Parts: sequence; C-alpha cells; structure tokens
Amino acid sequence: MGAHHRTYARALDPANRGALVLDPVDPSVDLAAPSAMPALLLDPEQRFTCRQCARCCRGWDVALTPGELDAYRKAGVGRFFRASPEQPEGTEAEPWEPVPGYPHQRLRKRSDGTCGFLSDDNRCRLHQELGADRKPLTCRLFPFQFHPTGGPPVVTASFCCPTVVANLGAPVASQTPELRSLAQDWFRAYPEPANDVVLVGNRLLSAVQTKAVRGVLRGLLERRTSSGEIELRDNLARIARWLEDLTRYRVTRLDDDAFEEYLGVMGRYAVSDTKALLPRPPSRLGRLVFRGFLFTVLAAAERLRDRSSGFRLGLRLRVLRLLLHTHGLGPPVGEVSLRSTGKSHLDLADPALGGLVHHYLRASIETLGTGRRSVVDELALAVAFLNVALVLARMKAGAEGRTEVDLATLSQGLMEAVDLTHADPGAALGRRLSTLAGGVESLYLFAGARP
Repeated sequence: MGAHHRTYARALDPANRGALVLDPVDPSVDLAAPSAMPALLLDPEQRFTCRQCARCCRGWDVALTPGELDAYRKAGVGRFFRASPEQPEGTEAEPWEPVPGYPHQRLRKRSDGTCGFLSDDNRCRLHQELGADRKPLTCRLFPFQFHPTGGPPVVTASFCCPTVVANLGAPVASQTPELRSLAQDWFRAYPEPANDVVLVGNRLLSAVQTKAVRGVLRGLLERRTSSGEIELRDNLARIARWLEDLTRYRVTRLDDDAFEEYLGVMGRYAVSDTKALLPRPPSRLGRLVFRGFLFTVLAAAERLRDRSSGFRLGLRLRVLRLLLHTHGLGPPVGEVSLRSTGKSHLDLADPALGGLVHHYLRASIETLGTGRRSVVDELALAVAFLNVALVLARMKAGAEGRTEVDLATLSQGLMEAVDLTHADPGAALGRRLSTLAGGVESLYLFAGARP
C-alpha cells in the first residue's frame, strides 16, 4: 500500500483478539460524502476472493439504484439478457421489474431463478460487456454488507457464499481500500442513520463496552480443555451462562460506570474460570421455538424452489405439511425428513467439521453490534442458523445412507440455512426470526445437542 493510504490500527479486546478497526471514526461524519473515507470494523481472520461459482446469481433479488437503471437503459443492456437458457440473447421487454413493497427496481430472473444476465459459463454479461465497475452495486458488494453504527461501520460477510464458508482467498483486511469505496457508494445510494448498539432491552452499549463484550465472547469461544482442545458445545454453554448473568435486570439497570466495571470483572472471571460447568439442557420452550425457526427456513426454501407467482394452493398445502412435519405431527415432505437425522452422526471433534463451526461462530462474534437487532438477538440468530445447518446436514447424510456427516454436507447445510437472510429481507420476517431464535436458548440447544 502507498504512503497516502491510512495505516491500520488493531483494537485489541481483553482476550488480546478482536476485529480490525481502520482509523478512528467521527460519528458526525457523512458516510456518503465524496470526501469521506469511513473507518471499517472487519473480522481480521476472514478471507475472500471470488471464485466465480455464480451461487449468488441464483435465487436472490438484485436491486438497482436509479443511476444504474438510467445507465442500463442508455446502454441497451436488454440485448445481453436471456429469459431462459434455451433462448438467444436479446429482449424487447425491460430486463428489470418493480420490487414488491419497495420503491426500487430489480433485475428480472429466469423461470429457474437464475439472473437473466448469467451466461452458460457462469459469467455476468454486464461485467463482460460494460466492465466490472458497471455491475449493480448489490452484486459488486456481495458477500459483504455494511452496517452503520455510532462507531466504525461493521462489515459482515455472508455465509451464503461458499468461499466465505471455506475461508479462502485474500484476507479481507487487505481489501479495505476497495471496501471503503464500496461503503461510500452504498451509503450514498441507500442512506440510513447510524444504529445504536443494544445489549438487550434498553441497555445501550458504548463502543468500548461493545468491544469488551466481543472480547469476552471470543475468549469464551477459545477456551481450551486440559488437553488443549476447543470444546465448542461446552464453550457455547459458558457463553449462554455469561449472557444470562449480564442481561439480568439488576445488571442492565446499573449506571454506565458500574455496568462497565461489572462487565470487565465478570467477563475476566468467566474466561478464566476452570471449574466444570454443570449441564443445563435447553428448555421445552426453547425446543418448541426452534421447531418454528426450522419450519420458517424450510418454508422459505420451498417458496424459493416453487418460482411461481403468488402463494398458490399447492404451495400452501406443501408448507402446511412442512409445518406438521417439523412439529412431529406429519410424514416427511419430499426430501425433508427429520427422521433421517437420527441415522447420521456429526462429530465436532473432527478438525474439519469443528473448524468450520468455529470459523462461523468466531466470525459471528467478531462482527456483533451491527445495530440491526440487540447483541443477544444477533448472536442467538447466528447460532439458530447454525442449529438448522446441523439438522440439514444430518438429514441429508441420513437420507443418503451415510452414518457420518462430512465437510461438504455441513457446508451446504450452512449455506442453505443462511440463504434465508437473502431470500426475504422484509422487516416482519426479521422480527419473527429474532423471536423464534429463542435468545440464549439457541446456545443451550447447540450445547445440549447430541447424536
């Protein structure tokens, strides 16, 4: 990097780890201003280099900014569009359509959900004909998302992307000039106020407190046994216990100084505590709401596969059957058979499987505090998606007659679970998922899950 680029400064948490923060940030700065070069908070261990698998070109909406829409009209991009793989390029109809419920246009997709600008060799025709910088901002940004807060904007990476899941490519921290430029473009096109970071309820967290919470959570995640191994299930149970204590009413109503002191003292104690943890199984309510969460993910996937317009009677009936099956009241529905999960085993002591789960949990902790929901709900939602991924992986392995889940199956299960975050960005669904995630019960569910 040249001398004109700003230098990196690592903000270390109490466990001597932490997200990478680039420069201090002034909360009053206009992130969309052309002269602004926003600081970003990144997961320092995440890697990504696009491998052109085109998974992100299938199924999800690609919103267009007014500027992109005008430029594409002038460029006549319809000549690169194909309504189906069997048809030649070219359409007289506009290759975009309104986004229902939003004041935006989106690229039209083919009947199978694939972007109409995707070529047979998984290449974007807009990229090929107009250049990489002329692709929709939504596409240029993926797999990253920016979240404005009172501190540095948080950058998250989507685990819908197989390269993010596999953690391959260049370190994200080395791509900050490009990410900063994208952040400016994003905040200019889709301005939103900075979000307060909330622990739970009305308990706001300062930037220092948020970093301390991340640090304690990372320290608990990294706890090792006497033999030097990371026991993920035990560590998640310890995280759940610590969050239960931190979110008690008598603690959350402390004044800022007292709360910060309590956070530091009890956080250090939780990380250094060597006593064995008494097991605490997930509650019946926790198990019940997880069934609702699992159903929501499966129903959303069913709707994505259907591709028809509207919520037809046949689709409604399949979704109803899914609801009954996920609650143990009906037979399997197509490939969805929860009975198959009992036929396979998922061993987190396996370095590959445990490594993937550890990577996902670490990345989730390092970028907590986006302000989209409380920190407790953010973590609970991340673990709930992981719990769904474990179910999907065991279900697939069992259906194929395999007794062990392998890395490829778990990776696929994780991507399919997290797909829901892109399939329907509606606020109502987001609130429903936060409720169904079950708070710390999702952590206890993970900790208590056994073959």
